[in-house]
Parts: sequence; structure tokens; C-alpha cells
Amino acid sequence: MKTGRSVLPVLAFRIATAAFAGLVLTSGVWAHYLWVTIDSKSGDHGTTNVYFEGGAGPGDGQYNDPFVKRGKTWIQTLDSDKPAEIKMADTKKPGKRWLSGELPAGGPRSITSYGKWGIYTYGKTEVLLHYYSKLIDAESADDFYQLGRSKQLTLDVVPVQAESGYALQLFWKDKPVAGATIQIRGPKGFSATPKTDDEGLVKFETDVTGQFTVKAVFEQKEKGEFEEKPYDLIRHNYTMLITFPKM
Repeated sequence: MKTGRSVLPVLAFRIATAAFAGLVLTSGVWAHYLWVTIDSKSGDHGTTNVYFEGGAGPGDGQYNDPFVKRGKTWIQTLDSDKPAEIKMADTKKPGKRWLSGELPAGGPRSITSYGKWGIYTYGKTEVLLHYYSKLIDAESADDFYQLGRSKQLTLDVVPVQAESGYALQLFWKDKPVAGATIQIRGPKGFSATPKTDDEGLVKFETDVTGQFTVKAVFEQKEKGEFEEKPYDLIRHNYTMLITFPKM
């Protein structure tokens, strides 16, 4: 298994374990995450859809403006040296709003998206929110794991090969993060919240197959200003839809 050599000290930054609960306990942007999906039946090579909702599907899109304004979405293929940005359109249907873009190449591929949402008030704390998301579209294990790392994402969860079961590795600025909680949900009620080891790795075993949802939250205790508004904390939210290839 390939892992990073340096580990980000837990004391320098902290992972907000409790934030998973906080993000879903109330209405508003708290309950929203960034999601990347692919509609393979639309366009020559399929269409990618990016949602900012409670789940991976279209909603009213009331918080989409920051992603329309400054969000970015990329495609990475096995033949490309670096990811290519996809032109995304603000897409609307009655009561629904999301971002969509035609994909320039077929699979195997990975689609990633990022957006700086802005400042949101959590109680008395002003928090600058960043969102990251990824989907890997590959059938073979070799292709799947080759596309696992997305260096354009400052925060990234990477599937890595394990002798048995499944393994994920958490990176922040190309360095693995120790002591972080990764939330994993899957079919048939599968649920796991392991913590990363010294190499940023978590491992889990399951007989369940299908699509899993992976979430991670990373916080920086850092004050500053964004769009002339002060903030007390920076929170990075990561979401990945992942279907592991057959062993």
C-alpha cells in the first residue's frame, strides 16, 4: 500500500468530529454538502451534475450562488497529465437548481469539484466554509486506484489498495492527516466512523457492495476576512460518492 511519508501534526490543525452532527441538526447551509454525480445517458460522454444539497440530487439550489460565481469542476483521465476544468452551467427546472456540464471524455475518469462558499454564522462564531467533492468513474481496480488522488483538492480522501477490506487516506495540502474522523455510510445501513492512523489511513471491512458516501471535516483555527466580512474559523467540508471495484 502506498502512503505519504509526512504526517500533518494534529495539534496544528484539528478535525471537527462533532461538526458532522452540527451540520445536520438545523436547516440552512448547515445541512448542505457538495455532491458530484454523472449522468452517462446525457451528452456524447455523459454529463456531470454538481449539487449543493442535503443529498446527491437536485433541490431548490437556494445556496448555489457562490458555486456559480467561483466554483470549479475538473475531469481527470488516465491519459491526461493534469485535470482539465469543465465549463459548468447554472441549470434550472421548476423548483430545482444545480450546476451541470458536458464531459469532454469518457471513462475511466474522476470528476472533482470545489467551491469557497463564504461566511456562515454558527451561533456566535463566523465560519468561512469551503466545500470539496469527488466521484471516481472506473471499473477496473488498477484504473480506479490510479485516479484516486486529486491534487487540485486541498482536502482529499483517497482510496488506496489494501490486502483485505477497504482503505482510505486523508490528505491536507499533500500531507496525510492523523487523528481525523472519517464518516462512511453505505448500503443496507452500513455505518463506520474510524479515525485515521499516523499515516492518515482508515481501514474497514464489510460484505456490503454498492455506493458508499464518505465525509470528512477539517478545521483551521484562523481569523481573517472574506468579502469584507470577518471570520473566526475556517471549515473545510469533503464529500465523496465511491463504489469500490471488485477485488
